[in-house]
Amino acid sequence: MYAVRRPVENVYLVRERDRRRTIELVALVLAALPPLAVLFAAVWANLQTYQIGYQIGRLERQRESLEEKKRQLLVERALASSLVRVERIARGSLGLAPPRPEQLILVHDASKKEPVVPATAPAVRPLVAPPVSGSTEEGF
Repeated sequence: MYAVRRPVENVYLVRERDRRRTIELVALVLAALPPLAVLFAAVWANLQTYQIGYQIGRLERQRESLEEKKRQLLVERALASSLVRVERIARGSLGLAPPRPEQLILVHDASKKEPVVPATAPAVRPLVAPPVSGSTEEGF
């Protein structure tokens, strides 16, 4: 080791680029690109699979909670539309009473046979209604 350090001045020394080495380096990089692209595509596909799996699980839980809510709402609707409850509200809160025979109007469905008129009912001219399609959800 030298105690005094002197800068080396090689002003006339010029470094030339080695074109063959540059071509080899570019070829090496280009040869490595396809395997890296395949590797990245495989990793991306794997990540997408996990994300879709989590999304499916979240949507299944949401569907189950919505189905439970639907069941609860159907039960509430059945309770709210029960004839006993409706009659209790009509008689109690609204002060309604059953109709008298002279207040009845019979409606005839054109697709069915003639309506049966109760023996106690006065002669009432029946109304004719259009045919009714199949039963509804409530059974009416």
